[in-house]
Amino acid sequence: MSLPIVVIMVMVLISLNALTASSVLAQDSGSNLRRYEQGPLVKKDYQGSAPDTIKQFAASTEIEMRYEYSYQLYQKDQQFQIYVTDIEVYSIMLQKKSWNRQLYNVRLLDHEQGHFDIGQIFALRAKIEIARKMKDKRRFLSTGKTKAGVIAKLEETLSQEFFHIVTEMTEAQIAYDGVTNHGLDQKSQKLARVGHSEKLRALQKKAKSMAGHQ
Repeated sequence: MSLPIVVIMVMVLISLNALTASSVLAQDSGSNLRRYEQGPLVKKDYQGSAPDTIKQFAASTEIEMRYEYSYQLYQKDQQFQIYVTDIEVYSIMLQKKSWNRQLYNVRLLDHEQGHFDIGQIFALRAKIEIARKMKDKRRFLSTGKTKAGVIAKLEETLSQEFFHIVTEMTEAQIAYDGVTNHGLDQKSQKLARVGHSEKLRALQKKAKSMAGHQ
């Protein structure tokens, strides 16, 4: 019997502000979710309240990288077989967990947008890398004696697949704050943002091309 299933996984939550960047495992997906494809960040996206205990920070933008995948599950005799049929990777902002004390500071908003752009850059990179491996379905295929066992094995495989991408993304976020001095170095900030735009265009073109050849 074949069962088409769609699964949504929350991969990682990146908490970003004007001074620091940190990575934690995402636990709460109940906040308003703002997809990257909805356009650049605007003032109303910041719906959270700035905590009194963090007075030194100007803003905090919380981002998640998520992936959704579909799989086919078969049972024959006493064996289960499962493999991924489709996967989507995307970046979102948690609006109710993001806050900004300087909503009319255009430079600060642009710096925060840079963090969101980095999240999308790595989401596209993951999407392209996965698409390449999807050409060989056995890359994401597992077999076993129980339904729960093969599903758990598949989820572990996908988690491992994304681990290095998430690690690189976190490093890139920290490096961005470092090279721009958290957006205060205007020259470096401008160069970084130009770099983000160039990478996004190239990756979007590549992702579209690969989708057209599937």
